[in-house]
Amino acid sequence: MSDGTRITYDAYLFAHFVGEDGPDAEQVHFAVSRGNTPSEWDMLAGGEPVLRSTVGTGGIRDPFLMRLRTGERFVLLATDLQVYGIGDFRDAQEHGSTALLLWESSDLVTWDGPRRVEVVPPEWAGNAWAPEAVWCEEAQTYAVYWASNLYDDGTAERRNADSYNRMMIATTDDFVTFAEPRVWIDVRRAAGYGTIDSTVIHHGGAYHRFTKDEQPEVMHVFHEVSSDLFRLTTGAVGSSWHLVAEQIGSEHITHGEGPIVVPSNVDDRWFLLLDWPPYGGGTGYVLFETDDLGSGRWTRTTRSLPPRFRHGSVIPITGPERQRLLTHLPPSPEPAAS
Repeated sequence: MSDGTRITYDAYLFAHFVGEDGPDAEQVHFAVSRGNTPSEWDMLAGGEPVLRSTVGTGGIRDPFLMRLRTGERFVLLATDLQVYGIGDFRDAQEHGSTALLLWESSDLVTWDGPRRVEVVPPEWAGNAWAPEAVWCEEAQTYAVYWASNLYDDGTAERRNADSYNRMMIATTDDFVTFAEPRVWIDVRRAAGYGTIDSTVIHHGGAYHRFTKDEQPEVMHVFHEVSSDLFRLTTGAVGSSWHLVAEQIGSEHITHGEGPIVVPSNVDDRWFLLLDWPPYGGGTGYVLFETDDLGSGRWTRTTRSLPPRFRHGSVIPITGPERQRLLTHLPPSPEPAAS
């Protein structure tokens, strides 16, 4: 809250998509935690999409939900991408949507949107994926970041020859007008392989950034820390931000992406959720925890999250917010399987 009032949270809300196996899979689905930990969930709206896209590609992936700093309004950002019926990630990185999808709400039930915001010119970018945002206290503005393949010209069939995903960043005060984006992470791993899926937590006076490393044989998340949110990383991981840990969770999963980091509502623990996708041999999110965010040490919990929770976000919510969601978006008759 902007006046320093602390909100008491009693549950969690998960915004996510569920796969590529049908027209409703790549839309926004909601789930609420059954308790005050992000380990057991009830699917809202009977398991049907809560938000659908009527613009752009018609698909929604990687929804990121955030509570604005006033505590009174919410923004949801997402990737404008539909893989169902196409199945071609390469083409989407060369000639895909370069716009972000946005919704806004004051109650988590009624939403204004979708709205498409072009953030990178299609003439020199091929995609805009997995947008997220964080409030930057030093700059007194929001920073929005996402992954884009960049190109020097408009020729076709470019990805394997000369580009890779870079993390981009731009500022905004209102999620309507955005400053010109700049490169934030520029680490080329191989032809067509870079970095994607960053998420940022501000804690203890520092920014903790978790990012998916796309080395051809190492698809895992690394963790860095910096006091300067906008500091450029180029050439190598850890070259400007302090490298805390690499290949997080690799002893448990063979492929990790879409990291979600959320604090416990009841104690000093932190939770890390990693999406283990089907094309990496997994079935969805896996839950880890630690009592020291800066340690780089994460323990896998004994619980597995529902198999159709794909790249999304988790936010703490209050008791009244949870009840409002359950009232207006009644859950499935059965809890989400775990």
